[in-house]
Amino acid sequence: MQRHQNNPCATILIEAANPKPSERVLNVGCGTGIGARGIASRLGATGAVTGVDLSSNMLAVARAAAARKGLTIEWREGNAEQLPFHDAAFDLVLCQFALMFVAAKAAALSEMRRVVTESGRVFNQRVAGLDRHPFYQTLHNVIQQRLGMSALQETFALDNTDDLRGLALAAGFRRVDIKPFSLTARFPNPDDFIAGEIEVDTAAIPSMQHLDSKSRQAIVKAITGDMQSPLKELISDNHVVTPFHELIIRARP
Repeated sequence: MQRHQNNPCATILIEAANPKPSERVLNVGCGTGIGARGIASRLGATGAVTGVDLSSNMLAVARAAAARKGLTIEWREGNAEQLPFHDAAFDLVLCQFALMFVAAKAAALSEMRRVVTESGRVFNQRVAGLDRHPFYQTLHNVIQQRLGMSALQETFALDNTDDLRGLALAAGFRRVDIKPFSLTARFPNPDDFIAGEIEVDTAAIPSMQHLDSKSRQAIVKAITGDMQSPLKELISDNHVVTPFHELIIRARP
């Protein structure tokens, strides 16, 4: 699954977090900065917003987009498992979908706990399991058949609320609240959508990493062909329209 940070999801997370004027807010795994820009637009000049991401390319896009909108946001390159900030540096920490791409999830949660104040709060948004997303279950099966393994199972894992609560408590949070929600997402250009999904969802598979570009393209083309029927079921008005079932985890020290 691509790290989709579309506006409806970002809006839901920001509304749930309800950032206050003058708060210092950190967006972990900010990607291209949609969430950070939404927070900055809401707070105006009264708060301080920082976005951190492992990808310098995504940060470059985020920085340019914020500049076009005249928003003041600090952008930092860094790993969620070792955040480049001092203790209690933020009043609010938001992480939209990035946690499911982090290998050491417990370490990332511990870092979020470390950088938030004792009176602060942390909000994580993540997608529910493959059993709630038939299209991605099919994509998982196709990739597994073609390559012998799939990373999608790991991406959609950790949707058990007891497990999530246990991880947050182990990270040092004392109050943890988990709420499910659903929405329907629309993605333009179905061809780009499926190409992006396959590219992202096969990138971590060792057998793909060792292939030359021509061989990789052949595999991607084969998977694309396998997914044409499931993809067509989602297309409406030249958009991919699909429901997502997600969780928001609110944690307080």
